[in-house]
Parts: sequence; C-alpha cells; structure tokens
Amino acid sequence: MPPVPSFNTWTIVFLIAAVQGYFIAFVLFRWRRGNRQANRILASLLLLFAITLSEYVLYWTNYLFRFVHAADLSAQFPFLFGPLVWLYLRSIYEQKALKWQDGLHFIPFLAAVLAYMPWYTMSGVEKTAAMLGKGPFPFSKETYQIILWGRIAFMVGYAAWNFRYIRRQPRVAATTRWAVTLNAFFSGFVLAYISYFILARFPFFNLSRDYHISAAMTAFIYLIAYSGYTQQSVFEGYQWLEPSAPVKYRNSGLTPEASRSLLQHLNSLMFEEKYYHDPEISLEKLANALNAGKHHVSQVINEHLGASFFEYVNQLRVEEAKQLLAETTRSDLHVIEVAYTVGFNNKVSFNTAFKKATGMTPTEFRRNHAKSDGTEERPGAVGSA
Repeated sequence: MPPVPSFNTWTIVFLIAAVQGYFIAFVLFRWRRGNRQANRILASLLLLFAITLSEYVLYWTNYLFRFVHAADLSAQFPFLFGPLVWLYLRSIYEQKALKWQDGLHFIPFLAAVLAYMPWYTMSGVEKTAAMLGKGPFPFSKETYQIILWGRIAFMVGYAAWNFRYIRRQPRVAATTRWAVTLNAFFSGFVLAYISYFILARFPFFNLSRDYHISAAMTAFIYLIAYSGYTQQSVFEGYQWLEPSAPVKYRNSGLTPEASRSLLQHLNSLMFEEKYYHDPEISLEKLANALNAGKHHVSQVINEHLGASFFEYVNQLRVEEAKQLLAETTRSDLHVIEVAYTVGFNNKVSFNTAFKKATGMTPTEFRRNHAKSDGTEERPGAVGSA
C-alpha cells in the first residue's frame, strides 16, 4: 500500500521555489533585454531545474505514487546542465548563433534516456511495485551506477571547461569576475548534487539532510539566475551587484548637447591618452576621469558608438594591436608585447579577442600585413594557434 501523501514546511518551501522557477524561466524566455539567445538558454536551465525540484516535491510528499510516471523524469537532466551553462557563456562572449553541431553536446543525455527507456515504458502498476520494493527494476544496478557516475563526470568536466574558457576571454571591468562567479555557482550546484550520492551511502543520512542538500542546490540555481539577470549591466561596465544600473536612457537627463560634449571628451581620453591600456579599466574609472556619471558614460557609448562597454574597450585594443602588428616586425615588438601594450592581461585572451574581430590570429595578421625583418615567429609563439 503506497504511503499517505502529505506536505510539511520544507516541501511547501520547495514547491514555492519550483513555481518561481517556472515563472522566472517564462520571463527570461520572453525577455528582450540583452542577448535573447543567451536569455533563452538560461531560461531552459531554470525550467529543467524547476521540473527537477517538482519531482523532488512529489517524492518527499509521497504524491509520486499518484503521479508515478513522473518518477525519474528529471534523472538525466544533469547531462544537460553543463552544456547549457557553457552555451550560455559562449553566447555572451562570442555572440554566436546556435548551430546543429552544438547538438553534439547533448548526445550523452540522449544515450542515458535510451538506457532508461525500459523504465519509462513500464506501466504505472509495474513502477509502483518497483518503487515499493515489490517488483524488479528493468535494468541492473551496474547500469544505474554507470549512468550516475556519467552524470557526475559530465557536470564536473563542464565546470572545469567553463573556467578554462573564461580565462581565455578578454577581461574588461567586472566581466571576468561575473563569469567566474556564475560558474562557481554552477560548481557549487554540482558539489551539492555529488554530496547527496556520497552521504546517502552512510547510515546517519536521513531525509532532513536530503532537504538541506536540495536547499543548497536551489540556492545555487537561483544565484545563477541572478547572475544572468545582471549580465547586461556587467558588460555595460557596471559591477555585478548593480543589476538596476542601466535604466532607460530617455530618463537620464543627458541633453543632446551634453551627450556630444561627453563623447568628444571620451574620444580624447581614449585616442589621445589611450585610457584603454589600463588592464583594470572600468566604467567607474572612466567616469571619474571624465568627471561624469557612470550612467551617462554608458549611455554615450551605447547610443553614439553602438557598443557595450566590453565591446568598445576590446574594439579599441584590437584596432591599436592591428596597427602595431602592421607597422612593426617581431624584432621590433613581439606579439605578446603588443598584447600587453594595448591592455590585454594575457596572451590567450588577446588571441581570442583578435581572432574574433579579424578572423586571424595576431601572428597570421602580422604575416599578411607587416613588413618583414627576415625572421618568423618561433613555433608556439602567441597567436600561432
């Protein structure tokens, strides 16, 4: 006989969190602010989590016996979490549209679903019997263990890959800190997920600890959602704890004359004083140098230059790098020296930004455009990839 369904304080809290997850996913999917593709990827991640949390609530309240086909509905979602976080970061940094090749990231998920098909195709009576320990599961314990550790390895692998990917991107203001923080939240979620399967092996583990682990997972997911909400602000040059900074510019109070004057001062600061050479440049530093408000500087960059603060700084750095590479030889200025001169903080991020802007690595660009001093970049030099 299935146990009687009931709610307690924990399950009510998690049910509310799941409903909020559905709502936020819906809002993000329709949100027009910022990168719409990235918003929809993040919405998909939150939707998957809301479904997972809903299944947990059904399990804890014993309502799963009334909705038995929901059992293990979300079991293979961990194969999706890592690719979604990675594609979200790539959409933000590279502005790349999704292609069919991106579907290759989801092959392990499809393979795991196929392995679970004997369970999904069982009748409700058979599933209930198996859940009550009165009937067999349709696959072996070994198969379950392989899939479980596959989920864990997949999430850990993507968390590590994301940190490596972030390191390769240009650093402007708080963008790198934002991306590292978001992936740290994802890593925290992964650790919480792993901890359940480790602690469940010990006799002291009980349902209250299950609640605590799920609470931690819930917190990390909503922190990821918050990071997504602040993303546009961060790439406009604000701190990641300033989500409401870019209000509508029509309410900013900046007159057209003042806007043009600020643009003139901005151009002077950037082109004459090369302010973008500072690897720690931020919107706040720039605004202080211009004796203007951060919001007004951001508005001028957006409206007059058609770019975010992140894009604007990288454009200036790459343009000067192109000039230096074309006017010098390796004996005059090595590629890594060019990178540091224009404000990049490491060779990898310089190579990434330069190739994105020009379609060539710095070394290839110099080879095609610069005068020759009779020497070639040595193997393994910056930009030789």
